[in-house]
Amino acid sequence: MKKIQHLFFVVLFSVFFMVITEAQTTQLPNISSQYLTQGNDYGAVVLTIRYTDHKSVWVFDGKALDFTQQNLYQFLNTKFEQLDDAAIQQHNLKLEAPTDLPIHYLQDVYLWVQIYGNKNMHLAMYESMEPDKIQYLPLNILAFPPLEEACVYYAASSNLAASALETFATIHPNTAALVREKKATVALKKNPVRPEDYIPQNILHLELRENNEIFFIGRQVNPMVLASLIQSALATNYNNSYEKADPKHYLWLNLKMHPDVSYQQYAEVLVALQEAFHLYWEELAFNKFQKTYLDLAVDERWLIQQASPKLIAQYDAIELLFMEEKLVSKTPKTWLELK
Repeated sequence: MKKIQHLFFVVLFSVFFMVITEAQTTQLPNISSQYLTQGNDYGAVVLTIRYTDHKSVWVFDGKALDFTQQNLYQFLNTKFEQLDDAAIQQHNLKLEAPTDLPIHYLQDVYLWVQIYGNKNMHLAMYESMEPDKIQYLPLNILAFPPLEEACVYYAASSNLAASALETFATIHPNTAALVREKKATVALKKNPVRPEDYIPQNILHLELRENNEIFFIGRQVNPMVLASLIQSALATNYNNSYEKADPKHYLWLNLKMHPDVSYQQYAEVLVALQEAFHLYWEELAFNKFQKTYLDLAVDERWLIQQASPKLIAQYDAIELLFMEEKLVSKTPKTWLELK
């Protein structure tokens, strides 16, 4: 009996050691910011990507698996087997990926999670002032229900003799299915209407290119002043008002990325976007409450956020074409209203 117990603890320790070692050897992005405010959600499901020899693989529970949509969904289905669709949709994911990961792998993950239905992913990284402590940057996964329809439209517009799935795979390889899981539809029906539930009408684009080049509204900008430029755009769009924004005035910031952009560069730009909102919220907090944003009560912060909702998107070429040519409307509509 003692031998069996000893063997059990040896195996348990080995698995634990493998998971810890994997986390330690993953060279996470390193950024400098005071806005990594997302604490560690110990109940979140961890997605780990390893990138070596120009090849990406999943690492789930210490096991390396091919970087495919099927393997991701099989892993998530196992983790969520005791939950209903609504609970799954609310469940957070955490992503650990190396700094040199080409961004197209992250774009695949974003779209696969979007299809699966989860709406929040926390990106693991290090903050320069605390280089030994993993911190998290929240990323909202915005819904896009008409994905199959958008693929058909994109194929027709591009003269592609391909199915919806084949069209999608031209920019998102390793994709095996476009069918939206029930949990995504459940979320649209059950949740109160939030800013991110609306179909984007007013989009500002940020383009990430190689060699750390960033273009904002078609003009190359210095990464060091990106947050200030976006803060100014937010102030102009929302007119420095601290009242709840009207949906017709919502402003989306969309990231368009060259396939060879690294995860490190992406993380730096995403942090700059987060900083822009916090800088703008600081202004509103002082104007309305004569306090700093961090000194506000939870309900006060919510009011400030509603005046300028944080709408950061990563729509790909297929989704953008469909939105810009088929979903433009004078009256704001939610995704659910498309049905």
